[in-house]
Amino acid sequence: MKKIMILTAEKTGNGHKSASNAIEKKLNPFEYEVKQIDSFTMMGKIGRFLENSYIPITTRCPILYYIAYLFTQIFPDVMHYLIYIMSKRKLKSEIYKFHPDLIISVHSMFTKSISHFLKKEKLNIPFYINVIDLVKPPRVWFDKNADVIFVPTDEVKENYIQKGINENKIFVSGFPIREDIKRRNTPKEIHDKVNILLVNPSVNLKKNIKYVKEVAKLHNVSVSVVCGRDKRMHKALIKEQELGKIPKDVKIYGFINNMNEFLENAHIILTKAGPNMILEAARSATIIVITGYIQGQESKNYEYVVKNNFGFKCTNPNKIYDDLNEFITSSHLNECLKNVLNSECNNGTEFIVNYIIKNKSK
Repeated sequence: MKKIMILTAEKTGNGHKSASNAIEKKLNPFEYEVKQIDSFTMMGKIGRFLENSYIPITTRCPILYYIAYLFTQIFPDVMHYLIYIMSKRKLKSEIYKFHPDLIISVHSMFTKSISHFLKKEKLNIPFYINVIDLVKPPRVWFDKNADVIFVPTDEVKENYIQKGINENKIFVSGFPIREDIKRRNTPKEIHDKVNILLVNPSVNLKKNIKYVKEVAKLHNVSVSVVCGRDKRMHKALIKEQELGKIPKDVKIYGFINNMNEFLENAHIILTKAGPNMILEAARSATIIVITGYIQGQESKNYEYVVKNNFGFKCTNPNKIYDDLNEFITSSHLNECLKNVLNSECNNGTEFIVNYIIKNKSK
């Protein structure tokens, strides 16, 4: 195989795009031509609207997002058929223009609709799915017709086998993480202050502000906040700081391109349960505190953190000061710094690329 098409998304969180970039970069030395497609654009105006609405809906009206999520859980085939109808013309154009030897989807909404399209068009193109949810993936990831399914954990594999997917199609690859997120061999040391990083700790704006204010009260800590694409959160935090309600030494950032540097310097990260952020933190040997989640799709991901003793869960900002203060002053801090060195599931890029190379003639 020399041409690979990756179906991804640009604006529905960072996980899809980050995973796609990791795979593409790892393939580059082997002279593969990789083309990433923002899958939502294939659905025209409706798709672009859905993609642009993701951050506003999940942060301002999570109940509406949850209703949409429940619909996809109850009627996954209906959703896939609608996506097929809306995207088939653009998808056909992209495929015949690029002539891929392999198609990989890293987005749950573009799974069964894609395999259905390939069957309808009688295109003999292998179709791989890269599942990026850690514990309990939404039903829309499920596609018996995919040729290969990469999953991040043994739990997901067992779940899929129980649902009837051929075990020979499923490979526990881990999550594809960017190579610039360096994996440590020794625990991080604390010399003076505990460096705490907050990355979108909640989908609720008021909770986010409260988390920052409470963490800033801790003694002997350095606090940095990354708001990412949530412009409303960034604007609100800057305003609170200008009013003197957040200390001046708390560093507040919007969207950044050097997350690897922030993770390298952090001892503890407070974040919602996005799988990409969890595993990037684990790869960088950073303790993880799960402080929120998007209803439905992320609600069980905290189990990965708690089960492996990489950190803990606290979704109540009114309790975060006490929980963190107790944690920092106890032996659990150093225990977790050591435990997270043994994290698995964060080297999926190498597994996936090696599989592609090994099976290029099939």
